[in-house]
Amino acid sequence: MPASPFLSFTMNSDYYATKYVPIGYRTPSPEEITARRTARDLKIPTPLSIQIASPEMATLIDGPCWLVPVPASNGTLSANLALARAIAELVPGARVKCALGRAYPVESSSARRMRGLPGLTVEQHAIIRTARPMEVLPLYFVDNLITTGTTITACLRALGWPHRLGLFPCR
Repeated sequence: MPASPFLSFTMNSDYYATKYVPIGYRTPSPEEITARRTARDLKIPTPLSIQIASPEMATLIDGPCWLVPVPASNGTLSANLALARAIAELVPGARVKCALGRAYPVESSSARRMRGLPGLTVEQHAIIRTARPMEVLPLYFVDNLITTGTTITACLRALGWPHRLGLFPCR
């Protein structure tokens, strides 16, 4: 009986394991530089960042579906709404729905980490539902960056799902 690929991997896990070296301790690759610049520019958003990101994100989405922009830490939807609209143009049957907001502005997790504090908890995100019930369709949250998943978990809870359902669609 042939050995299981999983068993082979687990037996040699020390061989395959590598530690991620942060960008501050090494020279980033050209792809990493582009990805980081695009993620940063999606917060504005710039037309170029949307032009780069939306086709990549659209390949992960199956329509018909809802695209729900995630509110920024200051409560605005404009950047993620622009990204959601660009993705919707590329995905047949995709519909954009502004279904979430913030009860009040919060300090971004990124700014907190730069000050040596932990990121926001799910509750501290202050995400609230702003839309009435929607037609049952697959739903994708549109955000410029997902780091720990607490923002997405807060979005799920605001829409009435108490547990984390998974962050990425399966293919």
